[in-house]
Amino acid sequence: MTIFKKYLWPAALLTAIFLLFAGCKDDDEASIDVVLRSDFVDCNATTNRILATGSSMSFVATIVEQDGDETWCAFDSFEPGATPPRLSKEGQVGIPMTIYLLRNEVEQERTATIDVVFADATVRRLTFTQGAYSETAWYDRKWGEQPAYRQNESYVYKTYFTDLKRGGHVRNFTVCFDTGKRVAHWAAYPLTLNYVSPAVDRTDKWAYDPNNQQPVIPQSAQANIIDYYGSGYARGHQVPSADRYSTIGTNEMTFYATNIMPQNGNFNGGVWGALESKIREVRSLHNADTIFVVTGTYFADNKTITDKSGKKVGVPSNCWKVLLRGSGGKAVWECSAGEFHAIGFWFQNNSSNSGSIRDHSTTVADIERKTGFTFFRNIPPEAADAVKAQNRPSDWGI
Repeated sequence: MTIFKKYLWPAALLTAIFLLFAGCKDDDEASIDVVLRSDFVDCNATTNRILATGSSMSFVATIVEQDGDETWCAFDSFEPGATPPRLSKEGQVGIPMTIYLLRNEVEQERTATIDVVFADATVRRLTFTQGAYSETAWYDRKWGEQPAYRQNESYVYKTYFTDLKRGGHVRNFTVCFDTGKRVAHWAAYPLTLNYVSPAVDRTDKWAYDPNNQQPVIPQSAQANIIDYYGSGYARGHQVPSADRYSTIGTNEMTFYATNIMPQNGNFNGGVWGALESKIREVRSLHNADTIFVVTGTYFADNKTITDKSGKKVGVPSNCWKVLLRGSGGKAVWECSAGEFHAIGFWFQNNSSNSGSIRDHSTTVADIERKTGFTFFRNIPPEAADAVKAQNRPSDWGI
């Protein structure tokens, strides 16, 4: 059912007044552009925004249609079942206008339509969709780096949030942590200038995840990395410390046990470290676009080592990375196949790694086949196969 409320009549009257006094549009006048901050928001979103640019003038925005039996978006913050809020509001070009939303608690998408009438009689129609309810909505759509969710009784999916000096309260990284192996199968994160600058010193604060963010990963399920394994293996980061230099707190999280894997020392300090540095160089050359990174482990056997607390820790036979970047600052799901660059890297976790980084390059599709995980799930379906088949090291300065 579509909502058309009686209390829309004041908006219609105000729009008519605007049209009556608008006069003729000057051909020399700068054109008006109006967009929504997002054409798609997830089920937990509580705001969206109208962004109008061009000649300075006023406008009236009216929510003329919204799916469902109840009002779920308006121009006032409101609670379910409360007095009907405003569905029309006057605004000014150049000043963002907030649309307030209720969280979607049903397993069906819903769409709202907004008419924007400017003082010069220009009329624009905007439409956006709020996603269906999902327990993992943040994971399903919002972040370009996230692999597809895969259920397993020993897996814990956890996102660490942090405050950046230049970027507010944001995600730091997400792990798929295996409580049986005490090692993450992968860590996924965005790499932008805001995460590395202004730079702080490396903290070297090796620690258990203190569980001051949900969900809780019991300390008993984490490896003791304080003294570490005593077995000749290095404490290898999945999210590199040097990729998280914005604040001390941001960097400290990279030293949590949930982000660390047993890595051969020569490999960790050799070609693996060289690849991490190269990715940061690429980021410096492409400041306008986020590099989405997933780093992970693969266990071809059941090899383990014992940490200083006597706990068994899985040793990966292989370590890998997959990378993706789009174009023009667009969200991943807004890009076409030709706007993406993607590549994968696959290594043995031993001292036999030799040759250049290029020797270890492969496709994202190849690493999907090897690991069983599906990466960059938000690439448009019609583009995914072509993007994940790329293996062009030169696109990455390699």
